[in-house]
Amino acid sequence: MAALRHTNVALRGLMEAGVVAGLAYWGVHTADGTGAKIALGLAAPVLGFGIWGTIDFREAGALGEPLRLLEELLISGLAAAGLYTAGQHVLGLALALLSIVHHVLVYALGMRLLDDRNVATAGPDAGSASRGA
Repeated sequence: MAALRHTNVALRGLMEAGVVAGLAYWGVHTADGTGAKIALGLAAPVLGFGIWGTIDFREAGALGEPLRLLEELLISGLAAAGLYTAGQHVLGLALALLSIVHHVLVYALGMRLLDDRNVATAGPDAGSASRGA
């Protein structure tokens, strides 16, 4: 079971890297002109992870966990859709599948996205490793 938890941590890291890359790729591919490509290529992942890291659903009580799951699936889904619409169909589908597999494993392993005791589900915000994002 410990090996599967470590594997899921690696999947999460890969998923988060894919979200950054997917949003950045979409931004660069979508914009016209060098300045706009750079600006949108940087702004899209900053905005995505800014939202992800800023909202703390632990204050939402029983709705916190499902809201966090929805948020994570939405942001990773937007990155996957961005890759797909920018012409990277295989990478977009792979990121979507990776996100789904990671989140299924979180719950299959008896973990939660917001549980303080589960460091293995660390999120993108700076303090999340200790909070179990």
